[in-house]
Amino acid sequence: MRIGSLFIMIVAIMTIVIAPALIGAVVGALIALMLTMDVLPAALIGALSGSFVGFVFLLNAKANGGEKGL
Repeated sequence: MRIGSLFIMIVAIMTIVIAPALIGAVVGALIALMLTMDVLPAALIGALSGSFVGFVFLLNAKANGGEKGL
């Protein structure tokens, strides 16, 4: 396996985990602002749940595809 393909795989996995975490943090912050609550705990919980969703997506890809996924 070449370094380039390994780098692309690492970037793809990190993108699948980081993108939902960022979306979860933004949604959590917006909901906290609408409900006039503290923004930081809501954003942290949103980021945690978003990254968990990305990780579950990768585990499901392995369960369904065999050799694909984590």
